Amino acid sequence: MSNVRAILDEALDGARAPAILCCGSQIRGDDAAGMSIAEGLSGHNGQVKVFSGSNAPENLTGEIKKSRPDTLLVFDAAEMGLLPGETAIVTPDRIDGVSFSTHILPLKIMLDYLRSEIGCRIVLIGIQGASYEFGADLTPEVKNAVDIIVDAILDAYKTGSAAFPPELE
Repeated sequence: MSNVRAILDEALDGARAPAILCCGSQIRGDDAAGMSIAEGLSGHNGQVKVFSGSNAPENLTGEIKKSRPDTLLVFDAAEMGLLPGETAIVTPDRIDGVSFSTHILPLKIMLDYLRSEIGCRIVLIGIQGASYEFGADLTPEVKNAVDIIVDAILDAYKTGSAAFPPELE
């Protein structure tokens, strides 16, 4: 598994007003990884806003624009050719080469729109899935990755590092 904290530190370098957008289908196995991150962060919203985008994150573009983040972290399951549960930053030039199949609007179009409307930095963090079966639960590898990501974000909140404020309660 990649070092999630290092990924977060890189993604949030210089951020002053970050927000998190979690995506995925809760009924398609590992595709629920992003939404499971949102669930893990529920009740811990401090100054960082968490948006639950499900399989239509474009429906939240208005809310995201209103919150005016300077950095938007986007978590979603992705086919990246990695081992199940591995996480990686998906750079804009690689988005077309990575599969995000359950979105109503292609993720690249929505992210390009937000980038042009808000002018914020957008960092897409993919979680490699193993199974996208209808009605399946997260595989153990992806569940472990989700837990590590949630813990790393909450730890960043508590320590006040990685651009997160220390007031997490």
